[in-house]
Amino acid sequence: MTTGTKRGGRKRAGDLEYPRRPVLTALLVPVAALLPLVGGVLGPLRWMLVPSIVLCLGGVVWLLVAVMSLSPSAVLRRVALALMFAPMIATPLCAMQASQALVLQARGVSESAVITRIEVHHGKSTTYDCTLRYVGSATPTADAISCGADDRVGERVQVVRDPGGLVDPEFDWRVRAARADVVFAAASEIALMVVSVLAVAVGAVIHIVGLRRAGTSCPAGTDLRPSS
Repeated sequence: MTTGTKRGGRKRAGDLEYPRRPVLTALLVPVAALLPLVGGVLGPLRWMLVPSIVLCLGGVVWLLVAVMSLSPSAVLRRVALALMFAPMIATPLCAMQASQALVLQARGVSESAVITRIEVHHGKSTTYDCTLRYVGSATPTADAISCGADDRVGERVQVVRDPGGLVDPEFDWRVRAARADVVFAAASEIALMVVSVLAVAVGAVIHIVGLRRAGTSCPAGTDLRPSS
């Protein structure tokens, strides 16, 4: 009997080869699921943008490869991918918003500003960037902040910005909503962790059942050693 048949039992079309060290691969799944959260937390820090992108992309790819290889069933892989898709996107985005808001709460200064220009960007979705001029500033300073369709040129808004420039400025009401961003980031990370670990656990059960079925279906005296 061949090595692949011995380890995986009966295999259907679309099934992947089970890892040679499944326990080690499974232990790496929680680490990979944590990287998008860490990358999202570092994202708002201007000097950590590149490491943040590397951590997020590396974690997502690592997690997908590990979970898919430990899911020896095409149906299980499709279900796992469908359930992991939203948390994989939401986790770094919510973590970025929460991290920026918390930094501004700790270091930021609230200032009044006026919207001087609004840029509209059309793509898969329409986004808006507002250019701000701070009221009463000793030096003419302008910043750009992501805004919404309801904002208007000439509107006076309250903005929180970090004097040290560690993170970008943000509207005051968004900074005050940091608690909600933290909750969403934590919930997304928990969902991603639970789905990936459950997929690996179900995949292990399927793999063990396949091995047992293969063992009982082999006639007496069959050599189960890997063929050379």
